[in-house]
Amino acid sequence: MNVLKIIEYLRAKAASLKIAFFVFLGALVLLDILLPREDAHYFVDKIYAFWTLFALAGCFLLIKISKGIAHLFLSKDEDYYG
Repeated sequence: MNVLKIIEYLRAKAASLKIAFFVFLGALVLLDILLPREDAHYFVDKIYAFWTLFALAGCFLLIKISKGIAHLFLSKDEDYYG
């Protein structure tokens, strides 16, 4: 299958894909809440949905920091070529 067709299909179904990802994230949080906590090795292992929320926050921060660094080093002034 052509990669371009896959990308066009995903762009056309972006809203449905976004909903599916949020449902999947909610299912992961629900599954994490339902798991037993008696054999937790660390304090944070006893906090419900900690690792799911930690990963979500880590991804968000990684994206924001990367965009900030890229903007800092790669952006040019408006009249750079003029």
